[in-house]
Amino acid sequence: MIIRSVAVIGVGAMGAPMAMNIRKAGFDLTICDRSAAARAPFEALGVRCVERASDCADCDAVIVLVATPEQAHTVVLGEGGLREGLHGKAPLLVVMGTIAPETMRELQRELEPTGVRVVDAPISGGAVKAREGTLAIIMGGRGEDCETLRPLMEAMGNAIFHCGPLGAGQATKIVNNLVGITSLMIAAEAYRIAGDNGISLSDAIPVFEAGTGRNFFTAHAKDAPEAYSTWTATRADFESLHAIMRKDIDLALSIGGSSGPLPMTKALRAVLDRVDDETFDTWRAVAATP
Repeated sequence: MIIRSVAVIGVGAMGAPMAMNIRKAGFDLTICDRSAAARAPFEALGVRCVERASDCADCDAVIVLVATPEQAHTVVLGEGGLREGLHGKAPLLVVMGTIAPETMRELQRELEPTGVRVVDAPISGGAVKAREGTLAIIMGGRGEDCETLRPLMEAMGNAIFHCGPLGAGQATKIVNNLVGITSLMIAAEAYRIAGDNGISLSDAIPVFEAGTGRNFFTAHAKDAPEAYSTWTATRADFESLHAIMRKDIDLALSIGGSSGPLPMTKALRAVLDRVDDETFDTWRAVAATP
């Protein structure tokens, strides 16, 4: 099977730039979103736009890029969902949002009678790398399905991993997010301390990269200001990100139920419940740091 036509369900902060890169790579693109504002840039380019996931079933691959397990369940199995539009068609379903591994397996069980094969391919890298097409893509599913999808994945990312059977991509991403969220929360405060002590990030970042402060913001001096600027463009953007991060830590606690008391993970979850103006101001300060 060769993937030629691709539907993207959910073109928000991550989905929109990813869909644009899919289009640039030459795939026949359909986008699906209930928001007229989200659809507008694609309509202006002549891209086929729909509001119901069921209208995406005629594509070779269908990417689901929604924020929560509940939303993924709805767009695939709910009223107006992908399953309603199949009628003998069997696209590859690729869930690129972060949801529980068990939800992935539930989707596969529900869709098995239709012939639809499911792959999980959550992403890491944030909005900046989504625009650049340099995301890390973490796949779980049958090896042959992941290989079929590789050219499509390469339109969006430059680090593509097959981590095992269905659900393995999600489990890997959830653990990755636990480390990443911890880093971005403490890095903001560390970088603000640096700035308040007259230290330029352009001078400090190479030190962090060479030392024990290395993290996903230290490859380039511009990475942290760009990321925190994107996340604080509006207060709504900031709140939306924190809602997603709380969801991600809840997922980590869920799959880590047999891994012990996890006091640090639980403490991080409690911190995310108390995020307020002080954290927003700190992130804005880092965004403005040279």
